Amino acid sequence: MREETYLNDYSEDLVEKYEKGTECVDRGKDQEGEELLREVIEREENFAPAYNKLAVMYIRQDNKSEAREILEYVLGEVDPKFPPALTNMGSLEREAGNTYKAKELYQEAIDLNSEYGPAYNNLGVILREEGEISKSVKYLKKARKLGTYAFKAKEDTPIYKDPGCMVPIILGFVFLLLTIFWLL
Repeated sequence: MREETYLNDYSEDLVEKYEKGTECVDRGKDQEGEELLREVIEREENFAPAYNKLAVMYIRQDNKSEAREILEYVLGEVDPKFPPALTNMGSLEREAGNTYKAKELYQEAIDLNSEYGPAYNNLGVILREEGEISKSVKYLKKARKLGTYAFKAKEDTPIYKDPGCMVPIILGFVFLLLTIFWLL
């Protein structure tokens, strides 16, 4: 099932908690993100996107065994046709040296969701490494067209209120003041 289907089929408050947990993980606030995602799983044990995001967090933390365990559970018990989990499992297989299995998983993700860019990207990279340049270009172009990563910013908050944005704003202001004083 596609992630959009999960987001449309479950309650608004559950989806909101999932999106907040996802945003925390994407911003490197792993502890807060993990707590929120685990709350989602406690409320709805079949919500595959929350498991998948936890696996992504563990992959980023270089805890591949925990990530693999979660993805095996998702693909075995929760949703064997969830393209992001298939793609992430493919990445773990590739890293373990099993490129044939990785290619199968990426292709399965593409077959299930022809709009899922990360699977095209990962398959394109493997094909390039194997010397199949024309096929690789085809997949990488498709990945570029579809996008390989989507980061959702809060739309109701101005960018200058994001704490990560304040440093460049302050530095710009200090630079402007120094330039004015230097010119005087």
